[in-house]
Amino acid sequence: MINLTIPGIPIPWKSHAGYGRRSYNPRFKEKQFAQYYIKEQWEEFAIGIITGAVAVHFLFHMPIPTSTSKKKKVEMLDGTIPHTKRPDCTNMQKFYEDCLKGIVILDDSLVKSVSSDKIYSEEPRTTILLEIL
Repeated sequence: MINLTIPGIPIPWKSHAGYGRRSYNPRFKEKQFAQYYIKEQWEEFAIGIITGAVAVHFLFHMPIPTSTSKKKKVEMLDGTIPHTKRPDCTNMQKFYEDCLKGIVILDDSLVKSVSSDKIYSEEPRTTILLEIL
């Protein structure tokens, strides 16, 4: 099991904006940021790009809203209150699968199974667990 961690608030996927030659990726800087951390951690494993099937589990540590009471904050950290607000897991999965492409896996079509969870955390980050099948 390979563990990759990307600091910061988890980012959802957003489609390209514009049209024709004037199209652009609105998440370009966020993608570069995430890919930087993925490359830095991936080089430590010295495996190279995965060309076979892989199972991926995403764990999105979402920030606690600042206006939350102390009682609710404790319940959020315990998992009693689940994170059911936007962004949704599938859009965040798409973004981070796209970031993994070309660095960790050859193509996102190699992902055999995907699962994800959103939890509240005092330190927002994204944890990606990879299992080579």
